[in-house]
Amino acid sequence: MNGYAAVYEVVAQPPRRPAGPTAGDRIGTVHAAETDDSGLRAGPLTLCGRSTVDMPAAPGDRPGAAGEAWWPRISGVRICAACDRET
Repeated sequence: MNGYAAVYEVVAQPPRRPAGPTAGDRIGTVHAAETDDSGLRAGPLTLCGRSTVDMPAAPGDRPGAAGEAWWPRISGVRICAACDRET
């Protein structure tokens, strides 16, 4: 959204909990990254300097949609304050 890809840290659920909609993992902190040459996927680093290699794209992310917040609407997640300041 607005030119940035939204990716998130994967937080493993404890083994005794039932698997949720993300197959046993849940969304941790959401980060922003500049997009790659396609304009649709995250580049190699978030704006706060973390590697995006193990960070999946946030559900509902549309990096090319102008005029919206950089993060998709996902309730109950934490947005990286450092990435937000850089957007």
